[in-house]
Amino acid sequence: MNPNQIRTVLQTYRDRVFTELFPDRSGEWLPKTLIFAKDDNHAEEIVHAAREVFGEGNDFAKKITYRNTGESPKEMIKSFRLQPFPRIAVTVDMIATGTDIKPVEVLIFMRDVKSEGYYEQMKGRGVRTIPDTDLQSVTPDAKTKTRFILIDAVGVTETKKNASQPLERKHSMSFEKLIDQIAMGRRDEDALSSLAGRLAALDRKLDDEDRKRIADLTGGKTPRDLANDLLDAIDPDTQAEAISKRHGSMSTPEQDAEVIEDLTDTACAPFDRPDVRNLLKDIKQKTEMIIDEVTTDEVRSAGFDMKHAEEKITSFRTFMEENKDEITALQILYNLPASRKRLTYAAIKELVQRMADGPHYLRTADVWQAFKRLDAARVKGAPVDRQLTEVVSLVRFALGTDGDLVPFGDRVEQRFNLWVGREKRAGRDYTAEQMDWLRMIATFIAANAEITPRDFMEVPGLADKGGLLKARALFGDGLNDMLDELQGALVA
Repeated sequence: MNPNQIRTVLQTYRDRVFTELFPDRSGEWLPKTLIFAKDDNHAEEIVHAAREVFGEGNDFAKKITYRNTGESPKEMIKSFRLQPFPRIAVTVDMIATGTDIKPVEVLIFMRDVKSEGYYEQMKGRGVRTIPDTDLQSVTPDAKTKTRFILIDAVGVTETKKNASQPLERKHSMSFEKLIDQIAMGRRDEDALSSLAGRLAALDRKLDDEDRKRIADLTGGKTPRDLANDLLDAIDPDTQAEAISKRHGSMSTPEQDAEVIEDLTDTACAPFDRPDVRNLLKDIKQKTEMIIDEVTTDEVRSAGFDMKHAEEKITSFRTFMEENKDEITALQILYNLPASRKRLTYAAIKELVQRMADGPHYLRTADVWQAFKRLDAARVKGAPVDRQLTEVVSLVRFALGTDGDLVPFGDRVEQRFNLWVGREKRAGRDYTAEQMDWLRMIATFIAANAEITPRDFMEVPGLADKGGLLKARALFGDGLNDMLDELQGALVA
């Protein structure tokens, strides 16, 4: 970074902008100018130099990057687009692609770009047309936008550009094989690019729950983040920046190769872990859909497939047996009533997730439907959609603990009525207001298997009615004991 060079470029621009570039302007309003910098520090230096060269204050030139502190980058972009100030915006890549700022009339390149596609997109920031009145509202002495000026201060127009390639370059290789090869040390550009493309496509299909499961294993990275890391590792601009940061401008080929290898190994590190690979494989298989638009089908028979239902139930029972000592919720349900542990929402959530993973790929609703196919007389109703506690009824029925398969909320309601009856026989009568609260508590337990004092402050139905303070006022010091007893009675 050469501060003198930055000032020389800006001084030349200042001296010629109204004599050669825009001779028809009054000279009072500098055309909206976008400057591309190499990195955040470079951008900071350019901003300071611009204010100095043009003799203007902070509002005249501003840095708009992802590392902005204080002002919101989105608000600064909005001001650059719609307001007279700032006149100069300095960016690295935040406004390089995809952001339309129609009043821009001058692009200044103070960095080189090796990607042809990226370069074309950066140039495209200047080609946006704008109505005359809109242009005049931000640049009062402008009449119309007939062209834009590209100022090449570093030779960006002369350097060789790399043609863009599609991310997917290994169409015939399965996701499982590709990710395993990366784990075994494969580091060629085609393989990394293809895996990045597959991960980005996977990310678009995920729900928030699966995305969080992956992030929990990878230190907060989603599949899209993992893909971006792989792409950065093979991006020439990112490689050049990393080499410059470590060795400066006088690096040797051996040093360059070492930096690129470090970048690649860091991007591939998550895939060295078997638990990360297995989770990605399981989730991808679960989300995959193959569309056959060629084969013509014919109806051979129509009816209930009892064999499929039997296979689904066998798979569910196998899953339970295989995991009865591994999954907390199954440990508790297998050992009731002797178990000293209580079912928690976290334990039930783990059970549902493990069921949905390979090799069984079981959903509560599907297993429930299979039981109904084979034993309709003992299956009452249908599970409530997205209520995880329904799996408790499913497991208890499969174990023979419950004679009928009924929605978990119905079972909780039955047990709640029995509990209230026992309370009355014990001489404990509740007021109408207390009963309203008890029913709300029972409903929450039906959906979550447990309730804690914190829930009284966070759950809208309970918090809106006064939360924990109101509950303590209604039930006194015995609230915690009552909640514990009620949870045991409703869920056990």
